[in-house]
Amino acid sequence: MWGADNDGDPVEGEFIDEPTWTCEYGLIRSAQGVNGVMLLDYPKSSITSEPILSYNWWSGYVNTTKFDFGPRRRENYRDFQTGGTGQPWGDANRYYVMSNGETDYDMVYSASITPNDPVWITPPAEIAMVASTEGLPTGAPNLLSIGPYEIPPGLTVNFPFAFVCAENFHTNPANADNLPGQIDRFYSNLDFTDLVQNATWAKWTYDNPGYDTDGNGYSGEATYCDGDSVYYTGDGIPDWRSALPPPAPVFWLEPIVGGIRIRFNGTMSETAVDLFSSEVEFEGYRVYCGLDERRGSMALVASFDREDFDKYVWNGDIANPRFSVLEPPFTPDSLRCLYGSTDDPCHDTSFQPLDYTSSNFFFHPDFKDSIFYFAPHDHNVYQLGVTTPIRKVYPDEPTPNLQQPDSIPADAYTAEGYLKYYEYEIVIEQLLPTIPYWINVTAFDYGEPNMGLKGLESPLTTGIKSAYPYGASDASAGGNNQVYVYPNPYRGDADYRDLGLEGRTEEDRPDYRVRAINFANLPPRCTIYIYSLDGDLVRKLDHDMDPSDPSCGHDSWNMITRNTQMVVSGLYYWVVEAEDGSTQMGKLVVIM
Repeated sequence: MWGADNDGDPVEGEFIDEPTWTCEYGLIRSAQGVNGVMLLDYPKSSITSEPILSYNWWSGYVNTTKFDFGPRRRENYRDFQTGGTGQPWGDANRYYVMSNGETDYDMVYSASITPNDPVWITPPAEIAMVASTEGLPTGAPNLLSIGPYEIPPGLTVNFPFAFVCAENFHTNPANADNLPGQIDRFYSNLDFTDLVQNATWAKWTYDNPGYDTDGNGYSGEATYCDGDSVYYTGDGIPDWRSALPPPAPVFWLEPIVGGIRIRFNGTMSETAVDLFSSEVEFEGYRVYCGLDERRGSMALVASFDREDFDKYVWNGDIANPRFSVLEPPFTPDSLRCLYGSTDDPCHDTSFQPLDYTSSNFFFHPDFKDSIFYFAPHDHNVYQLGVTTPIRKVYPDEPTPNLQQPDSIPADAYTAEGYLKYYEYEIVIEQLLPTIPYWINVTAFDYGEPNMGLKGLESPLTTGIKSAYPYGASDASAGGNNQVYVYPNPYRGDADYRDLGLEGRTEEDRPDYRVRAINFANLPPRCTIYIYSLDGDLVRKLDHDMDPSDPSCGHDSWNMITRNTQMVVSGLYYWVVEAEDGSTQMGKLVVIM
């Protein structure tokens, strides 16, 4: 069931898209939208073979029986014994309305129901004219019912439904002039497109088309286009899954001197098929870096997206003229094949999509009413290593034949088991070696332009990782970097927290509980000893991390002694003993 304003509230003969100030009404905006409620599913009834669906509305007037009216069929008329046919007072009347199996006519038809109508009882003339032109000023209760059901005490029955909204429903500011006499013309100026599309998405979210939820081999109903299956229903089992972005790429962090190398692989990102469109909708990647793992701290440092263009098509509708994107983005090659003007249009390099803009349209030579222009989809930052710092790790790797995976040679895979063709890298430089940086790589798609769904991006904080860049130091004889300690000296009156050296992810803890002296360039597995000048052991720290962990070279001491006391001011020695028995040592100063 759906409802909308009777005329969309035009102002001086025009629809107003943005809130505008008027002397008569104050701040107003045209009500061009529509909303509705759709039953997504219903359980089987133990009483009848198929539950009965009913839709009823009635007038909100209850002061006089003259205006107490609701659409009623002649064949199943029931006397409410209240003087009217609208407001169902009493449980018996209410149950009758819920179970009458009627689908009431739209309110604008009220004035067209004549006394000789074979199906419907004629409404009172006064209420019929108001309902057909302006709508009822007190509103009209709408009731969507299904049943009957026998529900034993303590049990529940679920009735999933969707509340659906849509824009651009009213297309003609003068459309109300067609009421009540020209109802067909009135409906021709109403655009149900957005409402139907959004209702379709709601239905698909509830039960994903083409997805075998229970694994019984049935994936829903499908039609076939050019040999491909296109599913338009699900398998009847609720999924409650909406449109999803492509899977995020897997990525690895490698600390370098003054920076971090990010390597990522998008085998799954670039080959995943969208659940609803059954197409690969991958558009690109974004690389983020932040000083902690919060969404608000992450900043975009690089991106890559495919070179493609949206085609804006003129709809030719005099009542509601506009350009709309009706199809997924086009590659430059596909546009040349469609609109190139040479004998070999696919190689017509003179055709450039961006030559045709919103002020310089493309007119199709064979179809004079076909008018459109082009615009980049996203930013078209597609030249790897040129317009974006992201580059391929294996630039000479041929495109794998995913249709015949058995034909892909073994050397086309990385050591981690991913296809080399989808392997990328980026180096973020000029980073401080004394603080951790949080990194994430996301994937995004081009969305569903024809349905107004913008591109979706994988979660920004899911799978986020951190790493410490290396400091510039000489290599020791054993091949390991020289360990260094910071801040050294440690001053109790210094604001190390604001400098990002301690307590960065522990905002709820006081300063004295987040103190830290950091050790950098550590071997992945080693033991850290801290001694007083007298040689007494103050603290022992076991550092044991996987060498592949980008933070394996870092550890910190919370300045608590092995006797669980806060360390005091003084000069201390530190010793780092690696697995092979090699050691490094140095001094650190604490001033509290």
